[in-house]
Amino acid sequence: MKQIWAALVLGLVPMVPAVAFDDASQAVIDRAKVGKLLSIDDVATLMMGAERWCYNQQDYECAWSDIYLSTDADGATFEISHPWSDAVDIAFVSEGVFRDGRYICENAYNWVPSVRAYERGDGWALEGRELAALKAEIAETVDTSDDHACFDYIYRGHDRDEETITLLQRDYAGPDGNVLGEATVTLHFNRDTADELGWYF
Repeated sequence: MKQIWAALVLGLVPMVPAVAFDDASQAVIDRAKVGKLLSIDDVATLMMGAERWCYNQQDYECAWSDIYLSTDADGATFEISHPWSDAVDIAFVSEGVFRDGRYICENAYNWVPSVRAYERGDGWALEGRELAALKAEIAETVDTSDDHACFDYIYRGHDRDEETITLLQRDYAGPDGNVLGEATVTLHFNRDTADELGWYF
């Protein structure tokens, strides 16, 4: 009889839908307007709320992606992942500074020493001399001392079922520069979905 009564009680308890976004990110959604610029404070909230930022997503792959590790009043630290070649994916830690309540800007941070690399076919990690050779190749190709681009973000909308927010990232040649390019950014708040994303070359 106790088991029957317990079942009846459970049947009366309303089912609460799963929460798609954390409270802080939901607050950003509630005050954001489609097509309007987000403040860098709101962007910072979304940086830490989302599991992964996926750029120019195609199916389940990104051109590149970010995982934000920390933010404070001055800027953010993040891990970037993308293909280095048709054979190797790389990931590295970089940082940016917040400016004018609007931008996150590069600050010539030398991220090359933090590079990790994986074979695209099987995910096997490159180590030792092979990894050292790749870092040397990257260092010869990329001049981080000249990295001073700035980025701002336009709100495009959200999908509660998919647990995503979409932004437009605009790339400037410095805080007073011209727009160099744009990218559609899909912010994934579901950890399982974020972990399944890969990168296209």
